[in-house]
Amino acid sequence: MLLLLCCVFDALALGIGSLLVLRQPWRGVRTELIATAVAAGLVLGAISAVTLSGGGFALMRGWTHGLFCVLLPLLALRAIRVRRQAPRLATLWLTLAALGTGCYVWARRVEPFRLEVTTAVVTSPRLHGLPSPVRLAVVADLQTDAIGSYEVSVFDRLVELAPDLILFLGDYLQLDAEAGARELPALHTQLARLRPRLGMFAVDGDVDGALGGAAQVFAGTAVKVLNDASASLDGVPIDLHGLSRTRSRAPFLDAGIVRRLPGERFPILFGHAPDFMQAVLRGGLDTDALMLAGHTHGGQVQIPGFGPLVTLSSVPRWLAGGGVFQRGASWLVCSRGIGMERGHAPRIRFACRPQLIVLELQAPAANADRPR
Repeated sequence: MLLLLCCVFDALALGIGSLLVLRQPWRGVRTELIATAVAAGLVLGAISAVTLSGGGFALMRGWTHGLFCVLLPLLALRAIRVRRQAPRLATLWLTLAALGTGCYVWARRVEPFRLEVTTAVVTSPRLHGLPSPVRLAVVADLQTDAIGSYEVSVFDRLVELAPDLILFLGDYLQLDAEAGARELPALHTQLARLRPRLGMFAVDGDVDGALGGAAQVFAGTAVKVLNDASASLDGVPIDLHGLSRTRSRAPFLDAGIVRRLPGERFPILFGHAPDFMQAVLRGGLDTDALMLAGHTHGGQVQIPGFGPLVTLSSVPRWLAGGGVFQRGASWLVCSRGIGMERGHAPRIRFACRPQLIVLELQAPAANADRPR
């Protein structure tokens, strides 16, 4: 319904705007600039009112529609209308329209498929017992409606990297139950290609409920689901603590989990959303542990120097934007994810490449690098 409203608004705004743009006579550069600013404000303001109730990604989709489907075409039409009276201004308008259209094509057709593999070294004194470094692959937000060539290429990369351990952080197939049942075999075929020696583990995401949650998504595969559950890895001093959707969103860690963090074994906490990391950022928790999350998609659109426009989380923008960070004794990792939000969100990425994170877990004495 929200998409339909956006399309109706775009059609009306473009139709009415075209008539006004082509009929209005030339009245000087200052008046032209003021009229353009007012038109942009009216279009984006109106579409914000239509989409605001749908949340941050819906608002982003509304602005995407308003900018690329209404404002840029109107700008090009106005350039044609005033080309004789103000050729320089017309050139500027046409240049902005062309650049904007180019940015949209890039964000829609190129950036979402430019997978970035981010590598970092994570150290802990509790990893002194490791016979060799453990390579951990973090796969967040595959979030697709089909296992196509891009998704297969991601699994190709995973096979090539040969991780020792793989953690899946939720949001796998964004489909209804019927369509999901048809697509699950394709996902399972790709999972069967992965054989990490320490196993594969997963938690629930937000879009997995229609398919019965991660337990049903991974039924019949080698992936073990840890929703509010823990597992000790054989042969290495590492414990895994998987958080349910609810617990990953809590800005604190409950006492039961906190009690498991001390000891000789290195704890890895992973959940879908990164809000639980506020226990470190604002709650005063300083523990030798690795915390992993996805969910934010890095905002999908980032402004250089500012970061993501939308974070969908309570964590700071620098963390929601994606990456590997050390705060005190804790390591915080938030992935920009593999796929994109479906539903109300625009299927675009800009200055926010999809991300596969690979961590080398080892003792401090063997570490010569910092996260990058």
